[in-house]
Amino acid sequence: MLIAALSLLTFSNTVTAQKDTSEFKTWNDVLARIKKDKKPGASADPKLKAISEQWVAGITKSVSSKPATEPWKEWTPTHQQTSGEINLLPLMEEAPAPIYILSLAGQADLDAKYDPYIKKLESQQRQLAESVAKNSKLQQVYQKEGEEGVKKRAIAESDKSKMVQQMGGTENLMNMSEAERKAAAMKMASEIKSNPTMLSGNNNPGMNALMQKVMNDKEYAKRFNKMSDAEKEAEVIKFMTENSQEQDGNFDATRSNQQYNQLMAERDNTKYTQDITLLNMRIQKRLGAATELYSKNVLAINAWVENDRKKIGTWYGAKYAAIPIVELGEYGHDKDPEQVQALNITVAYLTYQMIQGPEMKLRSDNWVLYKTNCKYAIGELNDFIASYKWGSHTTENIFGPDADQQVVSGIGLAYGMMNQLAEEAKAFSATAKGYQKQFETITTGR
Repeated sequence: MLIAALSLLTFSNTVTAQKDTSEFKTWNDVLARIKKDKKPGASADPKLKAISEQWVAGITKSVSSKPATEPWKEWTPTHQQTSGEINLLPLMEEAPAPIYILSLAGQADLDAKYDPYIKKLESQQRQLAESVAKNSKLQQVYQKEGEEGVKKRAIAESDKSKMVQQMGGTENLMNMSEAERKAAAMKMASEIKSNPTMLSGNNNPGMNALMQKVMNDKEYAKRFNKMSDAEKEAEVIKFMTENSQEQDGNFDATRSNQQYNQLMAERDNTKYTQDITLLNMRIQKRLGAATELYSKNVLAINAWVENDRKKIGTWYGAKYAAIPIVELGEYGHDKDPEQVQALNITVAYLTYQMIQGPEMKLRSDNWVLYKTNCKYAIGELNDFIASYKWGSHTTENIFGPDADQQVVSGIGLAYGMMNQLAEEAKAFSATAKGYQKQFETITTGR
């Protein structure tokens, strides 16, 4: 029995020691000091700081941990920028970071800090759009001939299609009912299968034979589509040579070569524009991956904040319940107002030191990581536009693929991300400013 009693006493002392060193014990001490001094004090309590560092260690490790894959690093920048070129990376680097130190945020003029950068982005986007518009043939036609002129040119361009010609022309198609257009299209599809030359109006038997082969031989069509541009050109020459004896007497070789060269030029421009579109898709995908990681970290930080608020809330609930009811004269009976005020100041102090301060540092670190990853994500686009020749990839067809517009679209993605970074930083700083003002209001009454 004596041994059992001694063991029980040892266990009770251990539990008491653990309880005495708990965060609740530290908070009780802070509350007692505030009751005495009527204010929390200017500096952070060392014990609170130690507990806060323990709380934040896990989430800091989570936010800063390297993910299994980093799609935004698929491209390694290679181009050395020169003066006068569009350089997106320094502009993204200029994006002002969040103000995470609460006391500084409380004094900051956020509009003065962030709005100049946001306006700079808007100005650069506007200047780029105006510059590209000067090289746009469609825009030039619109300025000279107006909407009606653009419409006439669109009809004329559409009428160049042999298929449209076979169906009576663009205006005829526009005047058809939906059912009539559908019937005409089905009839045309049937006729093209037996006579592919209807698509081009070409009298070259070699080209006609090649088109017939591609449309009717599925295996050959697969092989042809997998050929390189050089292989396809060699295949065209082979068919033209093999069928040269069947050539129509009215066939104009010079005109056909001119048409072929024009077709190749337009094809090359179309492919170039498609390549830029694919580049933009890669950039969008990389930015999307960077945003996904950023959002994941935001959710983790939110969960950390909520969890730690619950800890303080649990302590607060127990302390508030223990405050006695006192006589308040004409106001009746209620919780002792002095003790309630001391408790509220304590909770504000604990929240400020242990949650809000660390929270804003976490959000700032996550933002900085996001900006870094976004810089990696737009690296390939930045290299491409450094050597891009504006206005040099247009065709006679003003409605054809526009490489300049695709490049502008890609740059717009980057500008949009920069604007988002600035707006996020401003919003975080506004939250930090709000925390500071709230703390000052509760602890000083002003």
